[in-house]
Amino acid sequence: MSRNRRFIGVLFDCCGVYARAYRRGDGRFYIGRCPCCLRQVRFRVGEGGSDARFFRAR
Repeated sequence: MSRNRRFIGVLFDCCGVYARAYRRGDGRFYIGRCPCCLRQVRFRVGEGGSDARFFRAR
């Protein structure tokens, strides 16, 4: 895995764990999975988005 891969941090409330969501190759989404229950989250990349690097999945 490349060390220069873009990611955001996600706190999964379902299991109380933190994981990274990595940017897809096409640059349109960040996709991550809870490491415990495998719940998937997807964050769309778009104009006027957020400067935040950490998010919470509820």
